[in-house]
Amino acid sequence: MLNYFFEFITFTFPKAGVQIGVPITIAMFLFLFALIKCQLHVISAINQIKGLSVSYVLFACSVLLAFVINLGSLSSFQITAAMVVFASPLAIGIGRSMDAQKAIKILAFSLIIVGSYALIQRIAGIVATAIPGLTYTFGQDLADKPIGFGMAISGEAQKMPSTYQNGNGVGLFYAMGIPFLLSWFPLTMKQKVLKYAAIVFGLVGLFLSGSRSIMIPFVIFLIFILMLVKNKLNDHHQLLFLAAVLFISGFGILYLIHADSSFLQQAYARYMQQTISDPTGAGRTLQYASAFSQINHLTEAEFLRFLIVGLPWDEINYVEGLFYSFQMYGIFGFIGFLGIFISAIISVYKQNDLAAIGMICVLIAFMIDGSFLYPPAVMNYFFLVGLALAPKVPVRKKHAKNFIIRF
Repeated sequence: MLNYFFEFITFTFPKAGVQIGVPITIAMFLFLFALIKCQLHVISAINQIKGLSVSYVLFACSVLLAFVINLGSLSSFQITAAMVVFASPLAIGIGRSMDAQKAIKILAFSLIIVGSYALIQRIAGIVATAIPGLTYTFGQDLADKPIGFGMAISGEAQKMPSTYQNGNGVGLFYAMGIPFLLSWFPLTMKQKVLKYAAIVFGLVGLFLSGSRSIMIPFVIFLIFILMLVKNKLNDHHQLLFLAAVLFISGFGILYLIHADSSFLQQAYARYMQQTISDPTGAGRTLQYASAFSQINHLTEAEFLRFLIVGLPWDEINYVEGLFYSFQMYGIFGFIGFLGIFISAIISVYKQNDLAAIGMICVLIAFMIDGSFLYPPAVMNYFFLVGLALAPKVPVRKKHAKNFIIRF
């Protein structure tokens, strides 16, 4: 029961808690207790994935070494970020210990709640519908979050963060959850309704999230997702599926052409105009220019230290994306961290290709966005990795054509 409660909270209300110097959330405590309970599953899950144990040990040693070397110059953000990236991959053991049908139903309910709440935020307002301590951490200010307050053509903000306080963070959850549910084989009619309702609300939430870092790779990989779904159907259902996709696409295009709403204007401005008109990538290219300039001016001894253990933490010029882990922990930490994700994706793809596509999209987002530094992004990622590798995961991978009617 503890593990399922942890799953529900970390998926649905990850920021529920209070700010006491640093954010203290319910999900953090549940994660700790669930890890203690599932410690044997953690070890077996890591050993199950080829290359994961080596990558994690390399990364963990790099984090600990960099942490010790920088003891005299630690900020609360850097301490929290190091703890998050160090501990979050262990969630793979919690996911692997779950009963797949129960865990996927919780995932579906979470997508419905998070997606529908984002829709409520768009209609009624983010601040007006906020519940302190539940939908955001008590003691924090939603107006200070990077969701584009005051920058929207209509409404309060450009991004609807739902219960994640951040549009990019919640976008990652949608992008992982939707493909995972597409691979689910429901056993009853109620489960089928739950599945498709969750996918619809997940897509709505993803669109409202305003997160270009996840929306763009998800749209690019959408054609692969649709192809994988189609290929798992028998010939008759493939024709129905293609007809449905063409009808929905055609109707959507006609609606976009003829509709005149501030909401569509805002979405177009966010996903198209801002992306095309901003050559700096929301300031990211300037961050990288500053970081590379700093590296170019290092002495030989300083550059050697940078390669081995990273830059001094009080001198780092922050950049968005996984390169920040290179700055923090050096080349071995960066290789280990990247290896954790790649080995997990390869292993999941062999079991559940659709779920792996969502994880690829999230990894691309991590490369250009700093959301991996904040819970529950990496925690959710590896929980779903573990769930995909759990025994008897009900996915449409093999013999799909034989039971597609029940799907």
